[in-house]
Amino acid sequence: MSPEIRRRRRSRGFRRLLRQVRRFRREHPRWTVAIGLGAVLVLLGGWALWVALGASRDLGEVDEQARAMRDALVQGDAAGARSALAAYQEAADSADDTTHGATWSVFGALPLVGDDAKGVATVAEVLADVGRDGLTPVVDAADLVTAESFQPVEHRFPLDRIAALEEPAARSEKAFDTASRRLAAVDPTGFAGPIRTAFDGLRGLVDDARGTLQSTYRASRLIPRMLGEGGDRNYLLVFQNNAESRSSGGLPGSLSLIQARDGKVDIVRQVDMAELGATPGHPVLPLSTEERDLFGEILGTIGVDATLTPDIPRSSDLIRARWQQVEGERLDGVLYVDPVVVSYLLTAIGEVPVPGYAPITAGNVVRRVENEIYALTPGTQAQSDYQEAVAKAVFDVFSDGYGNSADLIRGLVTGVEEGRVRMRFFADEAQREIAGTRIAGEFVDRTDGPPVVGVYVNDAGPTKMQYYLRQKAELYSRSCSGGRQELGATLTFTNATPGLADQLPDAITGEFFPGNRTDPGQQLLVVYVSAPVGGSVDEVRIDGQSTGDPTVSTYAGRQVATIGVLLDPGQTQTVDVVLHTAKGQPDDARLEMSPGAAPGSSNATAPSACRVR
Repeated sequence: MSPEIRRRRRSRGFRRLLRQVRRFRREHPRWTVAIGLGAVLVLLGGWALWVALGASRDLGEVDEQARAMRDALVQGDAAGARSALAAYQEAADSADDTTHGATWSVFGALPLVGDDAKGVATVAEVLADVGRDGLTPVVDAADLVTAESFQPVEHRFPLDRIAALEEPAARSEKAFDTASRRLAAVDPTGFAGPIRTAFDGLRGLVDDARGTLQSTYRASRLIPRMLGEGGDRNYLLVFQNNAESRSSGGLPGSLSLIQARDGKVDIVRQVDMAELGATPGHPVLPLSTEERDLFGEILGTIGVDATLTPDIPRSSDLIRARWQQVEGERLDGVLYVDPVVVSYLLTAIGEVPVPGYAPITAGNVVRRVENEIYALTPGTQAQSDYQEAVAKAVFDVFSDGYGNSADLIRGLVTGVEEGRVRMRFFADEAQREIAGTRIAGEFVDRTDGPPVVGVYVNDAGPTKMQYYLRQKAELYSRSCSGGRQELGATLTFTNATPGLADQLPDAITGEFFPGNRTDPGQQLLVVYVSAPVGGSVDEVRIDGQSTGDPTVSTYAGRQVATIGVLLDPGQTQTVDVVLHTAKGQPDDARLEMSPGAAPGSSNATAPSACRVR
């Protein structure tokens, strides 16, 4: 068939269809109107879908660029962070424009999807504001860090550059604070599941960022004073030994007195905590009835037991009192670190020479400080000398400006998150700057934060066997009634002692040590599990077997269960604990666990069963 014939037939067919349509419109006027409206609605629906897809693409780009910016900041890549910020701002502004147009206003007025549309519009606006006012100062500060602007030189820190961070940090904190308030004012209960999940995630990220910026702002104000601006300062650096567990992480071993003056820092004296002695029957500070019942009098009479309490301010008060009683110097603060966080720093610094000993690296410092020195060197004095030498060697290279700034900051931040870096100031004004932050290490009795479950591990040997301890904890919210959550915690402890444990030296096994209650290779732990403020510890099971009513005490307004765990070499025990929060605590619960000798941490947040996700 020729093209011309096909064209004529199509033309006749079209004219025939047109006549039928006209006849239908004359005979059925109402249907004609409905069809016309339907066509219009189809077009509008297509346009609305196009707008919604556009907003979705933009918000997806915002998320992608935010992650790229975070990764660049973590890596110290200021140029990459700035590029990601520019792309973030472009996508966030586009999403904000899309979700505040006429079409989106129609979405907001519709049933079923109206709440979702309004929530997405708020999110887009908040993200745009954060990109403009909150993230720009952060990226600007990344330039300073990448340029090594905060590095010390010959033990002297640049106080003016550190103080200059205060203003941009304050601006950024203000922007995130505003974003947090705006998101908190949104009621997400009517959101569809995926939108609710994304909204809750964003709110959590904004709150976390706000907390980090608050810490940065405080640090920029505090560090110059801490480093001797306006007067000399004395700090005690406590090197904790995770091979003998304590609630705050490890036995306080090597003590280094640091003096700071106009930004210059030096270690001026070192002693072992054991050298400060003990005062049986005479606590260095008065103990409360709760402290005596839970930890015993040794909390205040034996220096190495000052960290049996998980409350760093209280441990610090006890250590300061003993230091001033024996050594005489006034202290302005106490700083706690452990060998694991030192390994994080050495990842940035590299190999460090230790005068009189072999060099240390990120890969061997924990093993040498917490295990080999006891296996290879007889005598407590020689062991103390080595640990003091390591502490001073690392302090000196850090204070001389070795290592990449971004990597060092990342290592310290990780140490704070894992509970390996803690700080206590004795001046009220300075302590208020860190109160409520992770670095303060407080065992809080406040109800204004998330419900917190604490798991605190102590060696009851006494031994140096926790170098071989592998510990893990998981927290989950099982149910919610009236804003009161039922929580479950699963704790796993493994004694990873190598074969021939009975051939380990007495300095590790504790054999023949006065008061030792274990056979060589065994580990005897006292584990404290604390409920959130106003909550309860209701049940304890060990390897699936109920222990009956748990042994529960009260400390700082929180119930604390005491659990004994005895591990033979190679043995694993699982402890399951059921707890409840107080009423009116629907927020995600947080788990805090004593850091151990292995890198990493069980510290985490458990999604609340009170929230729809």
